[in-house]
Amino acid sequence: MKRRFQNLLSYAWSCIQRYRVRTVVVLVCLTVAAALFSSVSFLKDGLVKEGERSLRYAPDMTVQGMSAGRQTFIDSQYAGIIQTIPGVRTVTERIWGYGNIGNTLLVIVGVDLETLAVDPAVAYPLESGSFLDSQHNDTVVIGSAVADLIGAEVGNVLTILTESNQARQYKVVGIFNSESAIYNADMILMNKNDARIFFDVPEDKVTDLLVYTKDVDVLYYEAQVNYIAREISELPNVRVVTKSVLLKAQETTYGARSGFFSIVWYIVLISVAVVAFNQTVVVGHESKFEVGLLKSLGFSTSDVIQIRFIESMTLGVIAGSIGLAGGILYDTLLNAPVLRDFMLGWAVLYPNFVVPIYISAQTIFFTFVITTVPLLFATVVPSWINATVDPDIAMRGAKA
Repeated sequence: MKRRFQNLLSYAWSCIQRYRVRTVVVLVCLTVAAALFSSVSFLKDGLVKEGERSLRYAPDMTVQGMSAGRQTFIDSQYAGIIQTIPGVRTVTERIWGYGNIGNTLLVIVGVDLETLAVDPAVAYPLESGSFLDSQHNDTVVIGSAVADLIGAEVGNVLTILTESNQARQYKVVGIFNSESAIYNADMILMNKNDARIFFDVPEDKVTDLLVYTKDVDVLYYEAQVNYIAREISELPNVRVVTKSVLLKAQETTYGARSGFFSIVWYIVLISVAVVAFNQTVVVGHESKFEVGLLKSLGFSTSDVIQIRFIESMTLGVIAGSIGLAGGILYDTLLNAPVLRDFMLGWAVLYPNFVVPIYISAQTIFFTFVITTVPLLFATVVPSWINATVDPDIAMRGAKA
């Protein structure tokens, strides 16, 4: 049995070498499809995981002000009203927006140090310096990637342009290294009062309110969040965004964007199947004689089909392996050019950072599936048709 399989494997490999044009065309097309599929999947899964990490210490709900269907500042007095709702643990005011350092657009977050609901040592672990102090104004804590980007160190003074093109200076007192790469890449933390002055926010307004709920059993968590969200929604001109909604929105966004690239590799896969089928038909005359000769030498119909099956599986595995390697190199070494911008959003000017990728067993499995299954249908079926023909008729028909 072992000897028989070795013979089939040896003959299948010789067929791969003999039909070089078909082999090269199929390998190239399948490799492109596998590389495209794997690179998109690795990046999409990485961004989804990154989103989960970035929301790990996020509030259970974010309450935003609304005016004419657009987000606007929210009244600070709503914080006291929301605090009285059963199940609410803490309500924190936040002021945030964007600021420019040179040509780099960064996120500036004003932290309410008096009502901070999460431990900054956990959410924003410092690699140097100290965290913000409510007694000291005009100070900032920046992400490690921001520090590398602008060449800043603890003790340096940053000049940041406001929306009215006024230059304001802040002393760097700490550099944090969060588990979220996006936080490290574009976030600057300052106290709420500095942020209020920077963004020129009225004293009775804030950008949004962060609502943290009381700890309950996981079975009752969603019910508690939904109840509090309904109560808050009764307030005029507000919108409530829960953490679960943000997670679903991220997954939907990245999934939809990766879907556009899926159309491309669907087309590539169909092209591969057509090429493989065409090549099988083109070499049909030669294949018929070959099949007839094999059957006259004692090969059964199942043996012939197994030979073609081994050919297709070998080509599929080789193409899948090269495609996976290409996808990983494209995402890691090249930092996914074009694809990175498309997945993050063309209109958003993100600072340069290493895109997160996540290599899952599921993606690896499906990469090999898309490189083998279409090829099996495109090559094994025509071979089965040839293999069922009487060997004498097959050889006569091939010579005719």
